[in-house]
Amino acid sequence: MKLSNKTKFASVFAALASGLIMSGSALAAGGGGIGGSDCSVDEERGSGARFFVPSGGSGNYNILGWGNGTGGTVGSYSGLLESVAEQCILVAAATTTQSGNGRDVESAVNQAKSRYSDVVGSDPKVCTSGHSQGGGGSFNAANRLDADCVIAVQPDTVFTTRIDRPVASDVDVVCIFSTGDVLAPALPSNGRNCRNNSTRYTQELTSGTHFAPIGGTGGEVGEVMREYAARWLVNN
Repeated sequence: MKLSNKTKFASVFAALASGLIMSGSALAAGGGGIGGSDCSVDEERGSGARFFVPSGGSGNYNILGWGNGTGGTVGSYSGLLESVAEQCILVAAATTTQSGNGRDVESAVNQAKSRYSDVVGSDPKVCTSGHSQGGGGSFNAANRLDADCVIAVQPDTVFTTRIDRPVASDVDVVCIFSTGDVLAPALPSNGRNCRNNSTRYTQELTSGTHFAPIGGTGGEVGEVMREYAARWLVNN
């Protein structure tokens, strides 16, 4: 039986929300930065945002804006986001459960620029990221913020959000997919949509299911995410 788009969307939404709830108990403490953890991290709250604020290292940090998957919360990804911040990157995470349009991530990043201007400076590099709906939405957030890079984690670009328009030609983009992901796999559509909306594009294939980013520091998905975050926001 062929399912309508509405039925498919409802099924994906239910699966995403169910997986996020079931995986909440699997969260572990942060850690696992590239080459060891250079910074300690404090977690602070903003308006519709939570910030993972590093201290140590150079004392001057770039910003990663984060969007949750459908029905997810920042708490669902706290181990992963803390592990990114431990690499001396300030993480500005939108608290919304619907991050596809990029507006909430834009707000979180702009709050971070103002609130932490003493450690991010007047013109920090910004990379947008997110999981599932938030991964697709990271393209939309990048356009809103004129971001430097996009790290889309198992992005859904079909059911829960659409990429409104391509990112600028000088924006580095990576889309990270997983072999065990049956909800937002690269094929047939998501990888193509990522590529068609990017100029400087890389695609990575990792192990794990769609919910790999939720447990602990995100498994192999989280490892690849941190590698790109370090490459674009620390080592450049």
